[in-house]
Amino acid sequence: MILFGLFLLVLSSLLGVYMYALFYKSRYRISDSLSFTVTLAAGQITSFVIAITLYLVFPIDFTVICTVNLWIGIVIGTQFSSVTRKQSLLAGFFNGGVAAVMGTMVGAVTIDPTLCGLPESTLTLQNTGIAVGIFGLLLLCATTLLVRFSLIKH
Repeated sequence: MILFGLFLLVLSSLLGVYMYALFYKSRYRISDSLSFTVTLAAGQITSFVIAITLYLVFPIDFTVICTVNLWIGIVIGTQFSSVTRKQSLLAGFFNGGVAAVMGTMVGAVTIDPTLCGLPESTLTLQNTGIAVGIFGLLLLCATTLLVRFSLIKH
């Protein structure tokens, strides 16, 4: 499970870097509204998926991993939003942090569903962790494709 989680973490990070490179390359050709939308979507989904994967790979003390995920999400959101105008920097900061905290919560509920009143799962932690990790990776792949197609020069 740990090796698979690390593989998902590396793959998610590479997809995030790829989205950032695509966006950085075409930053002068796109409008302000499209750049703001792409920035927030890419930053949020990347922060969300990386936070889920980090929590599933390292389920240490909740406060520690939540703080680490929060800072990673803030950095990711700020990086994506710094490509565009500086007005979106605060939005990227906030949305990256919120997405990272949401990802941490999804990871925590995956490990212990009774946290939010759900019945205990009959599946093992390994099965649910793999399913949630693959779902997050598919979500990030779909977002990457949408970002790529929205930035294609017409």
